Amino acid sequence: MKKILFSMAILAANYALGQMNLEHSYTSDGSHWNIYSDSTTSHYLIGKANNTFEIYHANHTLYKTLTPNIPANYTFIPELFWESYSISKRIFNTDDKLEFILTFLNNQNGQHLMLIISEDGNIIKQFGNEYHSLYQIFHDAVSNQNKFVISKSSGTNTITEVYALPTSSLTTLEIQTQNKNKLSAFPVPANKLLNIMNPRNGGNNVQVYDVSGKMVLHKSFGSGEKNIALDVESLKAGVYLYKIGDQSSKFIKN
Repeated sequence: MKKILFSMAILAANYALGQMNLEHSYTSDGSHWNIYSDSTTSHYLIGKANNTFEIYHANHTLYKTLTPNIPANYTFIPELFWESYSISKRIFNTDDKLEFILTFLNNQNGQHLMLIISEDGNIIKQFGNEYHSLYQIFHDAVSNQNKFVISKSSGTNTITEVYALPTSSLTTLEIQTQNKNKLSAFPVPANKLLNIMNPRNGGNNVQVYDVSGKMVLHKSFGSGEKNIALDVESLKAGVYLYKIGDQSSKFIKN
């Protein structure tokens, strides 16, 4: 009897697995894909060559092609540096059009450029190399308004800018979902030491990757350490990703 029940369980499991069917396949340039979905619509964003992106409907038919107007020698930073809210609606505009936060890197001098752009290619806001490409979006419950916070370097100082957005539909749950996997570190940008707050997520080492996805630094640490001091002086100037366990974030090396 037990053998029969066991066999039936295997058959049921195989049947359940058999219901997972390939719906569609996209071919990209290896640098980017992302998804947006709400109660009324879904869209797929697929990166193509030459800084071009294709946007598809939920039924996988082409919605439109997006080609941001950016300077020569800039290329899209690959999926290693996906940002929160990289594809959204009703955060930066009150209309029903998709919005994108896309970051590009100059292959010649390492400078970066971040664009907040609409699905029509209209630039909502542009942030140049002095900005850190680390930002936060939050809902101000007092004013019932969404806000955007970003920092930039000014000599030896860091200036933090707060932008009031024209929308108010962002919810606390959305913010928590987007930010739950982020790590925290200071100073940003860093010159010699990057101090990382221990997330106490079970990880015991920090790994640092460059924009190509190559690991360039790693360091083990004890679970009791509050701050993890990482020596980054030997790194070239640029943008890096650091990971502890399943959490990650970015930092800038001056």
